[in-house]
Amino acid sequence: MRRVCVLQVYPDPVRVVSVGVPVSDLVNSTGLLPTSVELCCGTHLLRTGEIKDFVIVAEKQLVKGISRIVAVTGEEAREAREAGLALAQDVESLSVRLASVIPSLSTAHRLSKEVGQLTDAVDSTAIPQWQRRELQAKLKALQRTTNTAVRKLETKEATRKVQTLLEKHVSETLVVDTVDADSISVVMKTVNQYSERSPGAFVMLLSHQPCGKVLCACQVPKGCTTLSAGDWALAVCTQIGGNAGGSPTVAKGTGSTVDLKETLELAQRFAQSRTRH
Repeated sequence: MRRVCVLQVYPDPVRVVSVGVPVSDLVNSTGLLPTSVELCCGTHLLRTGEIKDFVIVAEKQLVKGISRIVAVTGEEAREAREAGLALAQDVESLSVRLASVIPSLSTAHRLSKEVGQLTDAVDSTAIPQWQRRELQAKLKALQRTTNTAVRKLETKEATRKVQTLLEKHVSETLVVDTVDADSISVVMKTVNQYSERSPGAFVMLLSHQPCGKVLCACQVPKGCTTLSAGDWALAVCTQIGGNAGGSPTVAKGTGSTVDLKETLELAQRFAQSRTRH
């Protein structure tokens, strides 16, 4: 029997196994028959019972209308089902924990990391494809939940820090100080909120991490022509072996140093030389 197949090369003649319709009827037929005829070059088993189990573990679209599926049988199929069950239980456990109140920013970050790790596991582990799609959809929803929680907690933490800074720098228009924060996002939010509360202030905050890394964020009043936030952050961060970037109004960067004293003094002098405070 000869048959043309796109993207496939078969021997001529090709061996075909027909279920339900004799091969002779297929060869002599001039029209379509109500049966599926697939070219696989013949049988692979003596009995279908040897398969024991069958699980589709991957599907990839090659071109429009043509997909390639990967399936496993026997012991591998059993292992795929068990792996899928274990991952489903992990996702359910994480869902329960995320449904409760997240007490702190560190907890939110940890849960977000767990979502990412589970997503990687679901994407790379051989499990039933239908289950993979279900778990991927659930994990996307969980990632949105953790992202929202992180943003809210970061904003809340920044608000507390801003209040402390405002009380410390009453009526000051140039503020260069340190802030205790684990991420550049919190430092940035603190700078943004301080500038909202004190619109005419030039603000730079540095956060010294235990590893020696320094997080830097700054903001200047909108429309300021004497001092660019991008230049300010770049001058400070390059001094401590790092880099920075941003706009004339707001910028951020990183560097590394053991002692922040000289860095704070540099930031102060640089701003003063351009603003004459």
